[in-house]
Amino acid sequence: MPILLIFGLVAACLPVTWPEPLLGGGLETAATFTITATTLSLCAAFALRTWVVRTLRRSPGRKVEVAQIYSRLRRGFFFTNLGMVATCVLVFGWGWLTQQMFIVERNGGPLLAPFAELAVPLPYFVILLGAWLIYYDAERTLHCTTVLGPNNKDYWSRIGYFFNHLRQFAFVMVPVLPIVAQQTASRFFPETWRSDWYLFGLLFALPLIFLLPLLIKPLLGLKPMPAGPARDRLEAMAKRLHFHYADILLWHTHGAVANAMIFGLLPGIRYVIFTDRIIEELLPDELDAVFGHEVGHAKHGHIWLYMTFLLLSTTTLTAGLLLIGQQLDAANVELPKWAEGWIALPPFIIIVSYIFVVFGFLSRRCERQADVYGCRAVSCTDTNCLGHDSATIYPERAQGLCPTGIRTFIGALQRVDMINGGIGFEEDRPRTIGTVITGIFKWLKAWQHSTMSLRMAFLGSLIGNPQKEQRFQKHITMLRWGLLLGLAATLFGLGQAVGWEELLHSM
Repeated sequence: MPILLIFGLVAACLPVTWPEPLLGGGLETAATFTITATTLSLCAAFALRTWVVRTLRRSPGRKVEVAQIYSRLRRGFFFTNLGMVATCVLVFGWGWLTQQMFIVERNGGPLLAPFAELAVPLPYFVILLGAWLIYYDAERTLHCTTVLGPNNKDYWSRIGYFFNHLRQFAFVMVPVLPIVAQQTASRFFPETWRSDWYLFGLLFALPLIFLLPLLIKPLLGLKPMPAGPARDRLEAMAKRLHFHYADILLWHTHGAVANAMIFGLLPGIRYVIFTDRIIEELLPDELDAVFGHEVGHAKHGHIWLYMTFLLLSTTTLTAGLLLIGQQLDAANVELPKWAEGWIALPPFIIIVSYIFVVFGFLSRRCERQADVYGCRAVSCTDTNCLGHDSATIYPERAQGLCPTGIRTFIGALQRVDMINGGIGFEEDRPRTIGTVITGIFKWLKAWQHSTMSLRMAFLGSLIGNPQKEQRFQKHITMLRWGLLLGLAATLFGLGQAVGWEELLHSM
């Protein structure tokens, strides 16, 4: 859910005139209610931590049940905390308090202090830091408990656990900090910020996005995967798939996370990343399938597609909003006084809603396409294959798709889901209010990838049905080109209408 968190943090840092406490009372009310809400959130986290620790000490055999409940509640707390902080800002007046307190004098008048926007989501930062310290005991107990009782499995120290999460959160802040810096620059240096040379400087700085993979290694503490059977298999597989990359990296999480990812637009600085848990838990052929999935993202150009789609989308939406503004100005429509301080919020909501709906739809289809490639990566050419052995020949460039390859990848997905606290196929469980709410949270968590159950069900439907896979690939090709060409045509029309120079200054 990092992207949802990024959206929330960016929204909190927008140049909005936040309302005074709806309950009245001014600064004292804002501070008191916000501190109380933050304290209650941390108390809830401590209660969950205490329940996990005490339950597992009494009944180690309940580890799977406790892990699933813990995972669901932590997921729920994530959304609850976001909603609670939004309440503090909008109802209790915390946002207004920060705009009253963090003021400096400049040119004889008051001005919001540099980076003061980061004080608006401060309650969330406090909750986050406190939760990392609190949840350590619960996660260490889960990690170290076996059916036979506690043992001394290696795990993070408390300070190591804290800084591991801090490093991950620093990666979340990478897109947030430039936005806050730009707002600070626009306040303190308005003439410079609006100048042509500054705008062109930003455009020339855009290629730096290609170097972002170089940040992920120090931020997450990634190390090259050590030599051994796992690395040998993956390197041999990369050669068979004709996949070029910079390195295969290992993310030491002390068994806390089972995940894999690919990062980087260019082969020379492209990394495939595995956590220690996924290396330890998956069978060799399942690990191959997961590696194939990550290779599939590169082979189908998904990273380039995402970047192009988001760039075209945000520019097109900006042009559309600019055109609306020009039309309102031409009609001499004046906004009410109360609305002037909120003018930045509606465009942001529109952009986020668009990304959530349209980009989410595209991302889930691309994830499914990478799933299919993961199946192909561990498939032979026999469409009626009943199993693989040491004599099985896998074709170059993942040209086959067999039932065994599909089942292997389904097994990998199922194992990863269970390791990460999943509860299996939702349709196999009776529908109650609790399972519906859990399903909603799981979908929100997986809005970019779709839920594991839906992904596994789709792959299972491809067994013995090669025509469905072919139709799916054609559908994806039409979808991606239709979206990109449609956005490009719309942007051209809007750019002509609003003026390209004006659009550049509005970006």
